[in-house]
Amino acid sequence: MMMTDSLPDWFDDQSLDAPGPGKFLLTTNRYPLYYLQITKCGCTFLRNLIYYLDHDALHPAGTRIHSHEADFVKADLIPRDLIAASPYLFAVVRDPVDRFLSLYFDKIANLDSPYDEKIRARVIRAANLDITSSMGLADHQRNSLKTINWIGRNLDRKGQGRPNPHWQRQSVRLSRTEGLSPRLILLDGLSWQLPQVLSPLIPDIADKMQAVRVRNVSRKPFSRDDMLTPELAGAVASVYPQDTEAAAQVRADWGPAPKSQD
Repeated sequence: MMMTDSLPDWFDDQSLDAPGPGKFLLTTNRYPLYYLQITKCGCTFLRNLIYYLDHDALHPAGTRIHSHEADFVKADLIPRDLIAASPYLFAVVRDPVDRFLSLYFDKIANLDSPYDEKIRARVIRAANLDITSSMGLADHQRNSLKTINWIGRNLDRKGQGRPNPHWQRQSVRLSRTEGLSPRLILLDGLSWQLPQVLSPLIPDIADKMQAVRVRNVSRKPFSRDDMLTPELAGAVASVYPQDTEAAAQVRADWGPAPKSQD
């Protein structure tokens, strides 16, 4: 793990004696940016990008980059006022339906992944799911509804065990930057919104993003439109009300994508 007394190369001011709000933020040695990671919101790509910004090379374990915490620089000893004044503090948020379906298909319904056996077994047991390799649309709709309902109980501390970061509310993670006002970016607008945020600091950020090809893309046998019954839509909105509102507000704040990005 990264030691709390490490500082980025660009920082030459008086540091904190104990970790501040930056303990939740990643930065780089080259650039004074701050990234708040939210799980299932493009974090595999963004971690790979953060690494690329410092090394001009891809991480050797790109798809498993979350297991290499020591390869990153935390902003834990950076003073709060410096972080709060930065225009380069950002977080990526995601439509809660898309985020939930990514979790469901990637971690729960994907029987081929050896990395998610524990989380898969936990949810299958707790939510009483019937997961097989030959499920059709109706099976996935039924299992996904049971999954989101169990997640709701778990998040409200009525289920067994602590919430997993993969289904924890985005609002909980964002609350760790209260008073810092991070710039919020939508995952489905990342390709054009992140360059708008970071290009004053990194003029070729779009090119660097293009160089990082690593994505954690869940295999979805059925689309969002296929899966989204009224019951599932209502359950996701009920479990993630603040996230639903935040995603809609961020989308409205950014507006439509530039025509060149269509």
